Formats: sequence, C-alpha cells, structure tokens
Amino acid sequence: MTDSTDRKNPETLEKMLPGTEGLERIRILADLCVAFKDIDSWKVIEYGIPGLELLRNNEDKKLESIILKELSWANQCLGEYQASLDYGFRKLEIATEINDDKDKASALNIIGVTYWRLAKFDQALEYFLTALKIYEDSGAKKRIPTVLNNIGLVYGAINDKDKSLDYHNRAIKIAEELDNKHCLANSLNNAGCIYQIIGEYEKSLGYHRRVLDIREQLGDKLRTSDPLFNIGSVLKDLKEYEKSLEYFFRALKIEEEIGDRRDAAETLLSIGLTYALMDCFPEACEYAEKGLLLTEELDAPDLRRDSCEAFSTILEQKGDFREALEYHKKYKALNDEIFNEDSSSRINELQVQYETEKKEKEKEIYRLRNIELAEANEELKHALDEVKHLSGLLPICASCKKIRDDQGYWKQIESYVSEHSEAQISHGLCPECLLKFYPEYTCDTTSN
Repeated sequence: MTDSTDRKNPETLEKMLPGTEGLERIRILADLCVAFKDIDSWKVIEYGIPGLELLRNNEDKKLESIILKELSWANQCLGEYQASLDYGFRKLEIATEINDDKDKASALNIIGVTYWRLAKFDQALEYFLTALKIYEDSGAKKRIPTVLNNIGLVYGAINDKDKSLDYHNRAIKIAEELDNKHCLANSLNNAGCIYQIIGEYEKSLGYHRRVLDIREQLGDKLRTSDPLFNIGSVLKDLKEYEKSLEYFFRALKIEEEIGDRRDAAETLLSIGLTYALMDCFPEACEYAEKGLLLTEELDAPDLRRDSCEAFSTILEQKGDFREALEYHKKYKALNDEIFNEDSSSRINELQVQYETEKKEKEKEIYRLRNIELAEANEELKHALDEVKHLSGLLPICASCKKIRDDQGYWKQIESYVSEHSEAQISHGLCPECLLKFYPEYTCDTTSN
C-alpha cells in the first residue's frame, strides 16, 4: 500500500509503474501526469498518451478527464495549441456527458487560456465568462480567482488596463481570503505586469518579487520563470541592463529545461532587445534571431507580432532605419489583424451580457428574498391573530370572582377567558367543593 504522499512523488510513481496492469496502471499514469505538471511538460505527454490508450479498454471518465486536463496544459506550454484545444474539448465533452459542472468549467477555462495564447481574445473571454458563471452559481469560490485572473489577462492583452487591474485585484482579494498561494501568485504576477505598463515600476517589482518568493516556497519550478522574466523586464525599463540580463538568463534556463518554447522565445527576444539598448548589436541579433526562429515554429500571432516589434527596435537602435521600417510595417499589420473591429466589438458585447445577466440574477435573488420575507411576515401575523394573550392586571371580585373588562363590565370568569384566549372552558368540581356540596359521593380515605 502507498500513502497519498507517495502518489504525488514522481520518482516513487515511476518505480511503482513497472509490472502494473489495468486500472491500477492507468491510475499511476494519471498521477504521474499530475506530479510532472509543474516540472516537465514532456513527461506529462510521455505518461498521458499511454494512459489514454489504456482507457479505451478500461473506461473511467474521471481518470480520462484528469489525463486530458494535464495533456492540454502540457501541450499549451510547448506551444502545441491545436493539440491543447483538442484535449480541452474532449475534456469538456466528458464533463458534459457525466453532468459534472465544475469539471465542465475547468475545461472551459483551459480552452479559454489556449484561445488567449492564440490571440483570439473574444473567444477566450466567452469561455472564461461561461466558466465564471458556473463557478459562481455552484458556490465554488476557491476556483473563482483563477478565472478572474484569466479575464484580467484578456483585458490586459487588449490594453484595457483599468478593467485588467480590476479583475486581477478581485482575484488577489479572494485568493488571500482562501490562502490559495498558487492563485495568489498568478494574480500578483499579472497585476505586476499591468503596473509595469502604467509606469509604476517599484510597485511592479514588489509584486513580482513577492510572486518569486511564493513560487520558490511552493517548489513551483514550471512557473518560477515568470517572475524572473518580469523582474528582468521591469529592470530593463529602469535601464538597469546588467541586472535585467541576469534575470532573463535565469528565466531562460528554466524555460529550456521544462520545454516552454513560447516563454523561451519571448525571453530570447527580450535578451536581444536588452543587448541592443546596451549597443551590443552582435549579441542582440544572435538572441533575437534565436527567438524569431522559435516563434516561427509556434502558432502564436501575438508572439510573431512581438518579434517584429523587437527586430524593428533593434534595427532602429543600430541605425538601420530602412529594415527597421519594414519590420514595423509587419508589426502593424499583425497587430491590426489581432485587434480587428469585430473582435473588440464581440469582447464588449460579452462583457455587457455577463454584467447584465449578473445584475438580473441579483435582482431576482432580491425579489425572491422579499417574497419569502413577506410570506414569513404574513404567516407570523396570521399566527399572532390566532393567538390571544391574557396579560397585565385583571380586576377580579374578591367574593364572586367575576372579572371587570376594559369597558367596565363585570363578567363571569368563563366568559372572559373564552373571549380573550383560544382556551375552551369545561366544568368540574375540585375535591374540596365536591366534599362540601356532595358529601354523599365521597368516600372516607382513612378507612381500610
């Protein structure tokens, strides 16, 4: 028998795998996918694909969903976006089939991130908002920060900085309440990027250094490169080029180790730009060209656009204005292709639709609560109407025991009690009165 800790240790799981068969082998393969997700994307694929093959003969939808999720993320990390989408949609299909709303929202979120990486921001937002609605309706609060953060990424990508920060800060607040370190690091990381864009460099550095601390504590190697790259990027803007390169190279080492080609391409371009700003043009061209070659292998329009912008800046810095202009034209064309009018319109439409539905839902909840409150008040009033209380001082005759009512009339006690309560009067004689008025019906209690 193995405990839950063993099931999370990749080395232990790899030792357990040989000799296993059937469903137990699939479980170990699924655990290996999860164990390697923050360490090595290639390993996730190495174990995930055989796991799916075995599931053809051992149907287990839950296990299949787990493996599909990790395969989708791994392919996304490697820049294989179509494969990522294929796995994401298969996961969505299974979640719908087994009627698992939370798993459905998880699949929608994965698909949304892939569309975001493909610069299809309107489609990304549509999937994120659908996932958010499911989590909000089901009360799955711990999953909400992730989606809020991703929506913030969409608005950051279309340069709506205020909305982007709003979503990231909402995610940060919930993640801190839940003490969810992974979600907190993601949201701080992306908020830090927005603060860099608006020129709040010290705040940005503070956020990214906090992210680096959290991820190093968590041992999250896969995502440690993000804050390293972002710190390098802020230092570049602050013209601290030597320090900037130090962080870029640390990020690049991790990205190459884990096979994150997209982030590696972005880092190579940034290293090239930094060298150009230092007037080190041979190094600038060397690293920028490596980044460009990697970019051309990936289906990432925004990355191709960024590579054109980087080359335009490098060539301009070098004094080659003709070539710089050509790259700037390519950059402009790609940017216009990404941010077309239809896409922007669709994003606004989706946001309005989400906000409207949210307000309508809140109004409906308020209306139902008012109805419930009115019904409860009516029930209480009805109950009080049915209950009549005898309270206060009752003037009662010391001799005949009649009671004086509020109008000054003296009434028999039976009549008064009937009028002022729900009690019904029945008559009888107490033992003393029975002895007094009917002694012949009493027996001597002292006799044997």
